[in-house]
Amino acid sequence: MTPEDLLLVKPEVLAKLILHKRERISQSLPEIIESVATEKATAEKLARQSRYKKEDIEPKFKNLIKERYLIIESISQASIIEDLSEDERSEFNRLLSVTNSNETTAKEFSEQMEALAKMCTKYDLDIQKLPDYNISTKANFALSELSKDYLIANNDWNENESHRRRLESKFKKLSTSLKDSEAAKNYWEQKINSDFEELLVDANRVASGGPSSRQLSRNRKQIDLNRRG
Repeated sequence: MTPEDLLLVKPEVLAKLILHKRERISQSLPEIIESVATEKATAEKLARQSRYKKEDIEPKFKNLIKERYLIIESISQASIIEDLSEDERSEFNRLLSVTNSNETTAKEFSEQMEALAKMCTKYDLDIQKLPDYNISTKANFALSELSKDYLIANNDWNENESHRRRLESKFKKLSTSLKDSEAAKNYWEQKINSDFEELLVDANRVASGGPSSRQLSRNRKQIDLNRRG
């Protein structure tokens, strides 16, 4: 439809078309919002449950990580480091760093500890006799059993929380759309029962050979640019 064709359409017809569209939106959105609200409530419940489960396991997991680190702290403070060659010292520090990582699995920890024990034995240090050895090995064993549960709980919470946030955002957008549609519907209902002079200002200007509202906007922008320049 050309601008000229559009000008031939009666304002009352356009207003009724717009009003009809807004009425359809206002009628359909409440049902959609109610459906999303139900999904949102379910998602909130799942996110809450998964958060509680994660928060129940997380302190235990972190505490076991700290207890596992105790033996690494004891070994790093041992005097044998002074007797190590440059290559051995580099490997010794690498093993300490890898073993101390929170990302290290229970199996990897055990393997690294065996390598450290072998190196320490060479310099007459039996790490099994260190006071924190039993605490750390028990903590590592407990981690081997808890790690899978913690990973599942953490992943479940991330997934459920992301889903809850998506539905929360969707619910807010739909609610805003309904509010805007209701406001637009009320506006056009009032316009249909009044004259359309206010709405025909631009159309009458164009019909008289004047610039469109878009052209006026471009002209204002150009004037602003010229002033700044």
